[in-house]
Amino acid sequence: MADTQPETENEAGALLPWASLRYRDYRLLFSASLFVTIAQQMRQMQNLYHVYDLSGSAFQLGLTGLAQGIPLFAIGLFAGTLADFIDRRKLLFLTIAANFLTAVALGILTITGTIAVWHILVCTALTSGVNIILNPVRMAMISGLVPRSHLTNAVSLNSSISQGSHFVGPMLAGLTLAWMEAGNAYLLNALFYLPAAAGIFLLKVPSLPDRIKETFSIKSLLGGVRFLIGQRTVFVLVLLDFAIVGVGYYRPLLPVFAKDIFHVGPAGFGLLASAPAVGGTIGTVTLLIAGDVKRKGLFALWAFLLFSLSLGVFAVSPSFRLSLVLVGCLGLTNSLQAVMRQTTFHLLTPDHVRGRAFSVFNMFSQGANSVGAMVAGFAAALLGAPGALLMGSVIGVLLTLTVWSAWPGLRQFRATT
Repeated sequence: MADTQPETENEAGALLPWASLRYRDYRLLFSASLFVTIAQQMRQMQNLYHVYDLSGSAFQLGLTGLAQGIPLFAIGLFAGTLADFIDRRKLLFLTIAANFLTAVALGILTITGTIAVWHILVCTALTSGVNIILNPVRMAMISGLVPRSHLTNAVSLNSSISQGSHFVGPMLAGLTLAWMEAGNAYLLNALFYLPAAAGIFLLKVPSLPDRIKETFSIKSLLGGVRFLIGQRTVFVLVLLDFAIVGVGYYRPLLPVFAKDIFHVGPAGFGLLASAPAVGGTIGTVTLLIAGDVKRKGLFALWAFLLFSLSLGVFAVSPSFRLSLVLVGCLGLTNSLQAVMRQTTFHLLTPDHVRGRAFSVFNMFSQGANSVGAMVAGFAAALLGAPGALLMGSVIGVLLTLTVWSAWPGLRQFRATT
């Protein structure tokens, strides 16, 4: 556990918004995660725009979701087991290196003029397989770097990384595609992994003497699944997130809105793709200032409902400026429910199963994005992009209201730090 640091509370006894950053190793992990997630979001948006630019097909955009989803569900359980049985710091090094090499490969293929959609799909699948290891490892390390009293703060700060990367990454993707050739944009993306690797090199992961010794087996492989099913409240939150994002994942369709509906080009696409992070940052900062939320289940349900309603309004919005605001609302509501899910997961998960538990968590979370990208692309090919998102909005509202009325235990859930 991290050593005690001064000045983490204000005069009223509440944690300062930056309290967890006073712990050196959490600060290093925070910095490395920032560069990694910016690079991930940057290349994801570069890939989506490049695929649509090469093919002009919403169906091909849907295939990027399929390319992401196959590795997630194929190796997700095994990846989480690695996080519990192999040195987590070494795993971070290996996954960062693999991301770097994939970005370089895309850059070289594009510069030499040999790039095709299938190359991007293969690299998307490879990156997805790597990141199903990287993300649970990062999440699993947080609890060992700060005191338990700082968990909500640390998770909120970690969420701010996600929101910041969702703003900076897509913005950089749009600007680089507008200012330079796509191949050079991919090579610039690769450079972001170098400071991340340096931060992990300096990181000192504390020993955890209370960790339970286990041997690798099928039983241990399924430990995360058993844990998740046993924690019924978390299980419902994870399933609800998976279902709502699965039918309402709007990000893969943003190139269609930017290019064919609002006619704003790569720079406008960068603004549209970054807008969710602005709202997400507002939500994260609000939670950092407000401190621990007592009724986490009810709070998450409200966030799910408002997300689904905002999605429907965005689908029929006639204005680019209004759409920027609405996509910002999508980011805001998504960040609020994500922090509630992640904090609850941290509080209820013992360390010896944390890697596997977060692997299952990540399979559902990232798998929702992959399934959602596939569903959005295929539905847009049939109904048009606005029709696909409007359908997702209606289903999301119905699912949230159903869980709200059928699962009172979720509304009453109160997990505190």
